[in-house]
Amino acid sequence: MAKTIMLDTNYLFQPRGKNTAWLFRMATPAALVGQPNPRTGRPYGKEIRESLGRVTKLAEARQARDVRLGHIRLEELAVTGRSEGTVEEAMSIAASLRDMHDEGERETATSVLADQAEKLEKKVGTKKAVRWYKTATGERTPFGATVQQFKADRGKALSQSSLNNLDTAVKEFKEFAGEDVTMEEVTRRMAGQFVTQFLPDKKGPKAPDGQGPATIRKKVSQLTQVWSWAQQRGLLPYSKETPWDAQGPTAKEVKARAKTRRIFHPEETRKILSEAPEGKDLGDLIRVALLAGVRLEEVAGLKASQVDESGDWYNVMEGKTDNAIRVVPLVDMAKRVILARLSKASGPDDPLFPKRKVRKSSGKRGGSLSQAFTRLRRRVLGKHTDGVLVQHCFRHTWHTEARRADVDLRTIQEMGGWGIGGATDAPYDHGLEIKQYVKAQKKVAAWLRKKGYFE
Repeated sequence: MAKTIMLDTNYLFQPRGKNTAWLFRMATPAALVGQPNPRTGRPYGKEIRESLGRVTKLAEARQARDVRLGHIRLEELAVTGRSEGTVEEAMSIAASLRDMHDEGERETATSVLADQAEKLEKKVGTKKAVRWYKTATGERTPFGATVQQFKADRGKALSQSSLNNLDTAVKEFKEFAGEDVTMEEVTRRMAGQFVTQFLPDKKGPKAPDGQGPATIRKKVSQLTQVWSWAQQRGLLPYSKETPWDAQGPTAKEVKARAKTRRIFHPEETRKILSEAPEGKDLGDLIRVALLAGVRLEEVAGLKASQVDESGDWYNVMEGKTDNAIRVVPLVDMAKRVILARLSKASGPDDPLFPKRKVRKSSGKRGGSLSQAFTRLRRRVLGKHTDGVLVQHCFRHTWHTEARRADVDLRTIQEMGGWGIGGATDAPYDHGLEIKQYVKAQKKVAAWLRKKGYFE
C-alpha cells in the first residue's frame, strides 16, 4: 500500500458530483483478490468500491476512509503476514482499531499485529518494531506524522506563510522534545516549559535577544490547531482541551512588548535614498514604495504585462485581500524607474526584477529585498530603529502624507488597496478613472517633495 494513504482525497470520489455522498475506491491488494470481503460477504475483485454511508463532508469522508484503509490493511496482514513497517501503515491500522467496538474483533486484530511485530523485529530491530506495534494499536501517535497528516488535510486552506511558520514551530518543538516525541507524551508541563523557557531563549538572526511574545503566541496557536485537529480526526481521544490551552502570552502581554511602528521622517528617507541608488533593485523598490504606498511583493513580483506602456500605472492582479487588486498610479521617480525596467523586458511575462528569484518556501520574489532593506536601514539609521522602522513603514508614510496632502480618504484607500470600511455605497461605486488616480498621486508626490522626502 502507498505511503500516501492518509493524504487529501486519495481513495475518495463523488460519483454524483459535488455535495453528494463520498465513496471509497482503491485497487485491491493482490493478496486479497478472491478473498471474502467481510463487509459484503462477496469475494474481493480487482477493485474495492464501497459506500462510506451518507457522508458528504470531506473531513468526515477522510476519517471514514482512514478507518476503511486500516481494516483492509489488517485483512492483508492476516493473509500474507507481511507488513511495510511504516508509520503511515501503523496509523491507518490504529484508526480502524479505534472504530472496532466488538471486543473479540479487537483481540483478533491485536493478535495479528503482535505476530507481525515479531516478524518485523528480525528485519528492522526491536526498537522500531515496538514503535510500529504501539502506533498500530493506538498506544502512541507520532507527532511528526500527525503534523504531516494535518498539512495534507488542511494545507490547501493555509497560506504558504502559515505553512512555513508551522514548519518552524514543529522543528523547534522537536528540537526541544525530541525527534520521536509522541502526541501522548506532551503534557501541559512540557508545553509550558517549551513556551516559557525554550522559546524565549531561542535566538536567531531575526531574534538576536530571543523570541518575543508575539512570535511565541503565534507558535502556540499553530500547535494548538494540530492537537485540536488530531482530536477531531480520532487520532487522539476527543477532549475540549489541549496541552497548549492558555500557554502562550496573552494579547495584553504581546501589546505591552510590541514596538509602535511610525512613519519615516524626511531626513531619514533622504539618507536611505542616498545609499540606495536608482537603477538598483533595492533603490527602485524604495522609490516606488515611497511614492505609491505599495506592499513590497506588489513591486518585486511585477511582470511587464502588468505595466501600462505609458508607465502611468500598473495592475496588481492578486493580493492579501480583494481590495489589494487594483490599479496603482505611478508618478515622478516611481514612474521613471518602472519605465526603465519595462524597457529591458523582452516579453509580457518577463519579471521587472529578474535578479530576484522566486523562493520555493514562500512562492514570492521579494524576501531577499526585505532583508537587504533591514541591513541598509540598520547601517544608515542605526539598530535603535529595529521594530520601529521597517520597509512596510513606507506604506504608513505614504498613507499619512497623502492625507496631509489633502487627498480624500476614500481615494487613498482605493489607491493603497485598503478596505473602505462600512461605506454604504461600496457595492455601487466602481472607483475613479485612472487619470483621476494619477492626478491624486501627483498631488501626493508634490507634497512629499515639498516636505523634503526627496530632492
